[in-house]
Amino acid sequence: MGAISFTAYCFASGHIGFGSVIPDGAIALASGKEATVRDVITSTAQLSRQDNDTWFVPGVANAQSQRDGLIALARYLQVLVLRNQPGFRALCA
Repeated sequence: MGAISFTAYCFASGHIGFGSVIPDGAIALASGKEATVRDVITSTAQLSRQDNDTWFVPGVANAQSQRDGLIALARYLQVLVLRNQPGFRALCA
């Protein structure tokens, strides 16, 4: 039996979530082993200043337009691709 894939995903707000199921309306960012996915995402994402617990795609939450938000998401996916390794795969690659 294979390992259950763990996924990091985000919503249009830039909020990043984690789990084995991607919720409706979310965009998959990366998948792999839970510890590795969490480590890569938390070392590259932006931590909320409000609760010090919520992660965001850098640049999306403060984007001036949807286009700017998509550009920020595309840049973040490029950052994640550079971190592909055993146990972690950016889902845009």
